[in-house]
Amino acid sequence: MESSSITILGGDLRQCYAAEYLCAQGWQVLCWHTPRFPYSSKIRQADCLSQALEHCDLLLAPTPLTQDGINLSQSEDSHPACRLQDIWEQLSPCHALAAFGLEHRHPEEPLEKTGCRTLIFGASFAFNIENALLTAEGLLSEVIRCTPFALSCANVLLLGFGCCGSAIGKLFHPLCRTIYLVEEDEAKQRLAENNGICPIRPEDFSQVLPQCQIVINTIPGAVLEPSLLPLLHSSCHLFDIASAPYGFPADTTRNCLLPYFRIPGIPGRFSPVTAGEIIGRTIERMTEHAL
Repeated sequence: MESSSITILGGDLRQCYAAEYLCAQGWQVLCWHTPRFPYSSKIRQADCLSQALEHCDLLLAPTPLTQDGINLSQSEDSHPACRLQDIWEQLSPCHALAAFGLEHRHPEEPLEKTGCRTLIFGASFAFNIENALLTAEGLLSEVIRCTPFALSCANVLLLGFGCCGSAIGKLFHPLCRTIYLVEEDEAKQRLAENNGICPIRPEDFSQVLPQCQIVINTIPGAVLEPSLLPLLHSSCHLFDIASAPYGFPADTTRNCLLPYFRIPGIPGRFSPVTAGEIIGRTIERMTEHAL
């Protein structure tokens, strides 16, 4: 592919390392509202949004695109907020936007009116598998840091067995006493059983929940209703890696006296170099015939 130009927008350190990777592969890279970082000399910084969008073939949006549905997701300490609407208004059919996803709560309709093409790398199976492994590794680090007991003594309740749930279950299984799983999909239940994980049904909750010292939620929605949380072991720790609306209310610790941790963006926090390179490689694959 001929040398292409890309503008990296906002985000965390994943964006910085994606920029470095793509620059090393011969892309012309421009950054705007990304974190402060010792970029290589070939990577330029845009002074304003119009400069950031002026000559690029492709824009790389942060993951997640937005935290509040209004503003671009970016480091808290670096730049003033930028509304997604202000970006959309300067896009044209000449641009392509690469993003992990455009969820229903994002203002997609103004983006569609621009004629800008979208490349959704969150739909890439290869990306999801690699990203899920980084998520599982980072979560393991946080669980060990936040819990006062050994994993070998703990029973774990895992909510969901998608890409992330599967990677978490396989990584945690040799380390924990037992992993119980809540998952509606019967094929995923069978896959979990083949990996030594025990699927349970709602009628099992009264017996299983009091035995669990760790709950890991991967599903953006309430799988365990708040009324069930008092059944959990008194020392149970809850870890939520799902995106909004999350698996539990924000006031869970106060209301249930159970430690509750929301841990978004694990790859960006624990493995930003690898996570950024994975994004960069995925962008290369997706744009090989798209630009």
